This record gives sequence, C-alpha cells and structure tokens, in this order.
Amino acid sequence: MKNRLIQCFLWVICCSVGFQLGAQEPNDSEGDIRYISDELYTYLHSGPGRNFRILGSVIAGTRVTVLQEDGDFTEVIDGKQRTGWVESDFISTTQSVRELVPSLQQQVLQANQTIEQQQGDIDLLQQELASIKSQNNRLESKITSAEKENAELSQTINEHDQTAQIEWFTRGGIVAVISLILGIIITYLPKKRRRNDNWM
Repeated sequence: MKNRLIQCFLWVICCSVGFQLGAQEPNDSEGDIRYISDELYTYLHSGPGRNFRILGSVIAGTRVTVLQEDGDFTEVIDGKQRTGWVESDFISTTQSVRELVPSLQQQVLQANQTIEQQQGDIDLLQQELASIKSQNNRLESKITSAEKENAELSQTINEHDQTAQIEWFTRGGIVAVISLILGIIITYLPKKRRRNDNWM
C-alpha cells in the first residue's frame, strides 16, 4: 500500500512538471527555421549535452525552430512542439531530401503535364503540316497540268501561224500567177484600128 502511494505521488509530480514544461514552451515562430540533416534520427536532450535526459528522437528531415546554441548543442522546437537540445552537427540550413521529394514530385508532375500538352501541340502542328503538304502537292499538280496545257496551246498557235503564213504565201502566189497570165493575155489581144476621120 505504501509503495502504491509513493507511485501515485511520483506520477502526480511528473504530470505537474510536464504540464509546467509544456506551458513554458516558447512559440516556434520566435526562432530561425532549420532542418534535421539526413540521418536516420537524432536524440532530443533536456539540456545542452549528452548526459542530459533524452526526451525522445527527432526523425531526419524534420523541420525545427532554432532558439539558441550552446557549444556543440542547439536548442530547438521540433514538429511535435517539443523543446530540447540536439547536436549542432545534425542541424542544417537546407531542406532535407524528405522535404524536397514532394516538391520535386510536383515539379515532375507539372513537367509531365507540360510535355503532354506540348506533345498534343506537336501532333496538331504535324497534322496541319501534312494538310499543307497535301495542298502543296495538289497545287503543284495543277501547275504542272497548266504548264502542259500552255505548252500545247503555244504549239497549236505556232502551227496555226505557220499554216496562215503558208496559206498567205499560196494565195499571194496564185494572185501573182493570175496577174501574170492576164497581163500576157492582154498584151496579145488584137488592138482596134484607129479610124482616120480627118478631113482633108
């Protein structure tokens, strides 16, 4: 019975001390933000040294608020709002991999979304390019056909010109021959004698 009373008394004292320590904990917004370096964990001591009571452990990458430094130890407030001392070698000013991974994953996700969007834009551009190439091929075919028709028309016009020239020369030759024949005929026609009606 006496041992049970002693245990209850010690339990009440521990609870009151813990309550007082919790009430005296400073706000984590009062200090600088740091991170526990990427080890497995480090111990949180009640004072600036390894001989002080261990309050618990702090997992690597945990964000902590630095309150003060004393030798090789730094007083911090961890993510569970516990105030204690950890070795200064485990305090880092840069975010740990644990903190960076979600941000990097988000960046990778955004990059993948951007790549997918750009790939869609590339597909649309390739479709437009294929359509333009098809239109270009049709236009080239039309141009080739028009050039062929133009060449045929030019050849036809040249043939008509040659035919017209030959016909003109032929008609001119016929007219010349007829004129020559008429000239010869007229020359050999008998002339009428003049009447001599002069009075003596």
